Amino acid sequence: MSLVNIYANDDNRSLEIKNKVINELQKNNFEISEHFSDKAVLNICIGGDGTFLKAVHESNLSQIPFVGVNTGHLGFYQEILEENIASFIESFKNDNYMVTNLSLLTCQIENNEVMNTYYALNEFVLKTRNHSIIHLDVMINGYKLEKFAGDGVIISTPSGSTAYNFSVGGSILFQELDGYQLSPIAPINSRAYRSLPSSIVLPKDTKLNIEPYFRNMNQIDLIIDGNVLNTGSVSSYKFTFGDKKIKKLVFNSNWYWYNIKDKFL
Repeated sequence: MSLVNIYANDDNRSLEIKNKVINELQKNNFEISEHFSDKAVLNICIGGDGTFLKAVHESNLSQIPFVGVNTGHLGFYQEILEENIASFIESFKNDNYMVTNLSLLTCQIENNEVMNTYYALNEFVLKTRNHSIIHLDVMINGYKLEKFAGDGVIISTPSGSTAYNFSVGGSILFQELDGYQLSPIAPINSRAYRSLPSSIVLPKDTKLNIEPYFRNMNQIDLIIDGNVLNTGSVSSYKFTFGDKKIKKLVFNSNWYWYNIKDKFL
């Protein structure tokens, strides 16, 4: 019998749907684990996109494919609806699905001469802890592009382009595009600072280096897929794209475009 990992949000709706998913899986002779097992053939995430992101991180970026059952609002990762649970499991059992690879962003930070590496499926955000103006030097492939001042910056994947990035006016990128995006949050333009007012889409091999001004070094939070990390004193944040990927099952090739139209138009 094949094993399936189940992750579910703890709200009543998600727990109700979780029981339906488990019952349907058991009817089809699957075993269930409600804790991550590397012996599983599938990770099922029940909830909204936040549940999907949480499962990805808690599984340590598992290479076992993920699929989402939507009980939330937007659901850009959550393709399966309640009424499709039985047909989804039947399709999975019969290998009737596609697998898409979603690239993650990598952020390396040096803190007291120790290098730490973090990964994001949606985005990294840099903001000051006290919500004051952040001052940053932005360098692309070693070239100093701008002296940024504003509320913060978002570095997002194509998958994350429809999340926080979109709310600040960033572009929507197709999920499988080989590139990432730098978007400003409330940028300031003055004699001292020249901040681009729009997002920049970067090719996958581009190295993005962001250096905070000295007075900001101890005041910045790195927000990783919505989770706040107090990084301490950091002299630079180095971003690259595509070093790691996760696998996501897709049952409808037009699901992404359907979601764009349904949620935004």
